[in-house]
Order: sequence, then C-alpha cells, then structure tokens
Amino acid sequence: MPAPNLAEILSKISDGLSVFDKDLGLTFVNEKAASILEGADEAFHNRLAQTLKDHAPIRFDHFHASMSRWFEHQTYPNPDGGFTLFSRDITSRRRLEDALRASEERFRRLMESNIIGVLVVQSGIITEANDVFLKMIGSTRDDLVSKQLRWREMTPQEYDQLDANARHEINADGVFAPYEKEFVRKDGSRVPVLIGGVATQNDPVETLCLAVDLSERRRAEDRMRNLVECGKILASSLECEKTFPELAEYLVSKVADSCVIFIKDEEDTLVRMAAAERAPISPASRPGEPEMETIGRIMSTAKPEIVLSPTSYVLMPIMARNHVAGVLAVASSKPIAFDSDDLHFFSVIGRRAGLALDNAHLYREAQRANRLKDEFVAIVSHELRTPLTPILGGVYMLRSEPEDPKVFVRALELIERNAKTQVKIVDDLLDISRALSGKLRLNMEPVDLATIIQAAVETVRPASEAKSIQIDLQLGTLEGIVSGDADRLQQVVWNLLANSVKFTPNGGRILVKLYQVQSHAEIGVVDTGIGIEAAFLPYVFERFRQADASRTRLHGGLGLGLAIVRHLVESHGGTVHAHSSGGEQGSTFIVKLPLRAAAHAAKL
Repeated sequence: MPAPNLAEILSKISDGLSVFDKDLGLTFVNEKAASILEGADEAFHNRLAQTLKDHAPIRFDHFHASMSRWFEHQTYPNPDGGFTLFSRDITSRRRLEDALRASEERFRRLMESNIIGVLVVQSGIITEANDVFLKMIGSTRDDLVSKQLRWREMTPQEYDQLDANARHEINADGVFAPYEKEFVRKDGSRVPVLIGGVATQNDPVETLCLAVDLSERRRAEDRMRNLVECGKILASSLECEKTFPELAEYLVSKVADSCVIFIKDEEDTLVRMAAAERAPISPASRPGEPEMETIGRIMSTAKPEIVLSPTSYVLMPIMARNHVAGVLAVASSKPIAFDSDDLHFFSVIGRRAGLALDNAHLYREAQRANRLKDEFVAIVSHELRTPLTPILGGVYMLRSEPEDPKVFVRALELIERNAKTQVKIVDDLLDISRALSGKLRLNMEPVDLATIIQAAVETVRPASEAKSIQIDLQLGTLEGIVSGDADRLQQVVWNLLANSVKFTPNGGRILVKLYQVQSHAEIGVVDTGIGIEAAFLPYVFERFRQADASRTRLHGGLGLGLAIVRHLVESHGGTVHAHSSGGEQGSTFIVKLPLRAAAHAAKL
C-alpha cells in the first residue's frame, strides 16, 4: 500500500493552510486557503506583511467581504524567515456572538428603560434589578449589591403557596405564569405586583422576572369600591342627619384622617352636620378643621380647593338643585396625600351628597304636602259641616213654631246666612280648582279700581262694624287705565279685606290705599291685626299652607283666600306681596297692577 501524500491530505482539509517564505511568497497553499487569498482585501495583505515583519505568532479575526465570511487567522513563524498561516471559518461563531451581544444589549436596554420592573433571582436572592423595581420596593442599589434583597423575607406569609406554585412551574417548564402577589417594602408597607418569570440558568437556578406595580390599579379598585359603599350609605335613608355622619365615618376609615360635612339649613345658616376623625392621631399631626372663612369662600365660588402641604386637605362643594348646599372637607396628616384621582373621587361623593340632600328635601316636601293635604281635608270637612248645623237648627225652628212669624223670619235669616257661607266655601274650592287646571276665565275690560275698592269695602263693612273695626280709604288718582275683570278684582280686594277683618282684634283699624307708582297701580291693605311671623311670610300665598293652626282655627276659613288672590292678580299681569314686622305688629298687603295709557286702552 503506497504511503499517504501529506501535501495531498492538507490540500483537502476544510480549514485554510498556506506557507509564506521570507519574501511573502507562497510556497504551499491548499484549496481553502487559495479561495481565501484570492479575494482578500488590502487590509488583510497589510496584516500579513506586518506579521512577516514582526516574525512572531499572532491571532486575528478578519471579515472577507468577497466571501461574506468571518475567518480566524493564526500565524506561526518558520525557521527560514517565513510563516505558516492557518485559517478557520468562524462565521457561525461570530453570528452567535453577535446574537448574544444583541440579546445582552436588549436586556440591558430593558433593564435601563425603566418601563417595567426587571429583576434576576438566584437561589432566592435578588442579584440584579433595575431602578423601577428598586423604587417599587423602596430599596436602594446598595441594598441590591450587599445582597440584602431576599425573596422570602420580602414576601408576606399569605403568598407562600403562590410562590411555591411558581417554583414548581419553573422547575417543570422553565417558566412561571404571571400572578399577583405583594412585596414588603423597606418601610414596612406593602406593594401589590403582577410578576412572571423565565429560567435563565439551571445550576444554580437563576430566574429573570418582570414585575408590574399594581398600586394604581388597586387604588382605582379601592376608589370604585369606596364609591359604591358611599352610595349605599347615602341611599340607605332619606334622613341626611343619619346618613352624613355614617358617610364621614366611612371616609375616615378608608381614605382620610378626618372628615367634616357642612350643610346650609332651611334658614340659610351653615351648620356642621357631621364630623369624624381617625383615632389615635397625635395632637401634633392632627389636621385641623378648615376655617369658616375658607368654607364660606367655597360656598360662594362653588370651586373645590386642594392643599398638599404641610398637611393635605380637600374642600369639595356639595351641589344641590344647581346651587352650593354645603362643603365636604376631608384631611390627612400626611403631605401630598391626595392626587387628581382622589379629587375626582371626592367630587363624585359631593355630587351624590347633593343628590341625597335633594331627595331628602323632596321627601320632606312630600311629607309636608301630605300633612297639609290631610289638614286641608279636615278643615274643609269642618268648614262645610259648620254651616249645616245652624241650617238644620233653622229647619227645626220652622217645624217647632210654624205659626210664629218672628221665629219664621229669624229661621230664614239663619238659614240664608249660613247657606251663603257654604256657597262662599264652595266658590273658593271651585276657584282654586279652576286656577290649578288653568280653566279660570277673565272678562277683560277697562275698570275703575276706586269703585271696585269701595264696593268691596261695603261688602265687608257689616263684619267690620260687628268688631268695631274702622276702615279708612285713601283713593288717589290714576293717570291711566287698568284692564281687568271687575268681579275678579273685587274678589281680590274683598279677600284681602276679609282676611284683615278676620285677624284684626276688636277696635282695630284697616287702611285701604290706591295710588300710582310709575306705570303701576298699587292697592294697599294695611291692618293692625295679629301680624305674620317672619318664618311664614314666604308661604303666605301658597295653597294648603296656613300659619299656626292654633291661632288661625279660632277664626275659621279654608285658608285658600290668599292663594286665590295671588292667582287672580298674576292672571291680570300683576304681583302681590305681604309685609309684617312679626306677631301682633299688623300686616300689609300690596297688589300691583299694570297701567295702560287712556288712548291705548280706548283702542283696545
């Protein structure tokens, strides 16, 4: 068997092999080396020349563009002054190295991006972490370098089973699915996170984890939950005196150190309806109540205020029926305790508190209306029944003494007088019914108010003389004409006069005035009667409303007269007002009716 030819073997190997003499001439080159040298660039040849000059072994990598390949070149000096060049294709290795560098660069950029928390855990110790995660857990890079961040010590006990499940997953599959847990921060507080990871090394076990801070989401969930609970508290009763203290207590238990609710009552006075405070709070850190001047500013501007230092508080207007009905004041002993989301939360609470006030107001009004309706029905029943008794008495008199002319006349007078009283009651009921249904018709024509007033005075004069009440007239001249329904206007004056006679004690005085103020005719009825309390003045012309029943029932009547007066006057385009300095100070009623020029009235 012939001996193997070494040159032939070397020419067939996959690596390049070439031998250069001392003049850089080729004395041997295999096929691979020939292909490498054929397309070599100037930089490569310069490197070979430098190698010959240094006459020392060197290793270098070079990218051969003509072949699009990377080669590792190793030179070995020869005794004759030349050198041997060994070339190996390392393109695959370089690609892996480039991919690894790119991967490391991506990881570095992920770590430094501070978009998401990144950490590396090895044998239960956090060995690498970016700033986001360190901020998340309230630790420093010194804590990280000194290996003080231990997974187990940072995890509350209730999450041990979830962590055990994650370790089982990563041992079985090399990855664990994201799950929610909490870490204990350096200051002892907790931070909720969503964390997932993948194994990057098996021995020792190393895990790359990504963590998302869920604090904002938890706070949003808590705010929504608190909003629902606050809504339930406010809807639990129509009595704000009960629900507002419960609301203040709940807010203190969840979001604040103190809470005060100021509400404007029916007398337009600002009252402190509810207050609550977290206990215990040291006197030094206790947030004080806002000053009434500040509360007044919120009431007038209807704009919220937020202060974040040295303590934090929010003042939120409570809107009801499109006006400020009160102020919700919440405070914390910590600075920067509230943010824009909290401000929105308190604004919603303020709106719902305003709605609760509206509902409470409507409930009270409905109760008052029902009570007034019951009182009105009782009064109507009484007033309708009262004239029937003397009518029946007159009938009994006629049957008992049918032949006695004096008894006959007295009985007829009794029956007639009480029948007229009952007719007046029914007429008042019909008038108020027509007014409410919009069916009250007016026969509009030019009228003489002086004549109307005199006729009304004559109508009530028997009643006034019976009580020795003096009625005086001051009838001025009008430069214009009032257009109206004479009968209805006489009814207005009669009702006002009858009301004054009814509530003026014996020996009193009533003054009726007619005068002109600019383009209006004014009728004034002034008496020296029992007067009207200030609290009742706004309601004096409302139907189903009467002053103190213990006083008014002594005088009888349905209490509809003034309601009819207001409707009739307003139907004529006028207004009516009442004034009184209080009990036993008399009353003044002013009716204003529009005047028209005489020429204009003639055309009409």
